[in-house]
Amino acid sequence: MSQNAELNVDQPVMLDDLVDSGQELPSLPEILLRVSEQLGDENCSVEQIGVTIQHDPAITSRIMKAVNNSCEGLAKQISSVAEAVSLLGRERCRNILIGSVLREAFGDQENPAFSMQVFWQHSIKTALIARQLGAQIETISDPETMFTAGLLHDIGKLLLIDRFPQAMLDAEETMIRRRIDELSAELSQLGMTHTAVGEALMQHWGLPNILIDCARYHHEAVHDGPNRHATHLIYLANRLSEYVPPLDESETITILDDIENWNMAAVSIDQVASACQDADDQVFEVMESFGMVMLEGE
Repeated sequence: MSQNAELNVDQPVMLDDLVDSGQELPSLPEILLRVSEQLGDENCSVEQIGVTIQHDPAITSRIMKAVNNSCEGLAKQISSVAEAVSLLGRERCRNILIGSVLREAFGDQENPAFSMQVFWQHSIKTALIARQLGAQIETISDPETMFTAGLLHDIGKLLLIDRFPQAMLDAEETMIRRRIDELSAELSQLGMTHTAVGEALMQHWGLPNILIDCARYHHEAVHDGPNRHATHLIYLANRLSEYVPPLDESETITILDDIENWNMAAVSIDQVASACQDADDQVFEVMESFGMVMLEGE
């Protein structure tokens, strides 16, 4: 049975309900909007993009660190932001930018029951699995979009933790005590789910429909919408990220037997095992490049 079988998945969320007096929804900063527009414009040179990025020292630092970590075999370190953009690729730079923005928007959560580092580890591991599997699926046109979708799929949780920390803790306790799924527990304690909140927040930000759908439906074992290939992939990647990487085909099959309709993503058992292992190997390097490794101790 699908995890959402007992839920009204079309229940709208009013963002006004999430905003108390004196609070505002997190906004996408101007630099993300500017750089994203430039990255999507093939007529915009890497030099122009580099100039814009350099207006934000923190993002510049993360991009330079990411490119030098990725290019350790080169004879010299990369010192130009434009060269870094060229070597990393536009979509990877966009993802570093998004990661930096999210870290700034939500990086100061102080709820002792919620670990930001565990949250980002899960999100980035999901993103890495989705990107690798997406590169092997004919119906996925852009694997980097799948990375972004994986990175953002649980964004609704951050807003709910920020606004209703005790209710989210109650939801987790309810899930364990009553042995119900996560979305049912959230609905019982908050009257809304993190998937619906993520959808509403990303609509507020004006993000592409494919990213919005992946956030909304990543708990759906079956979804028959226009972005169903992407949502199936993020559903599978989200579930796979919960497991220790399988060591052989037998362990992979055991994991997949626990994931309803996993084969709707149209990937093989070998591809799943490889993606899980590679994601596990890369997750902390990517977290570091996004500036997320030291959140707990800063």
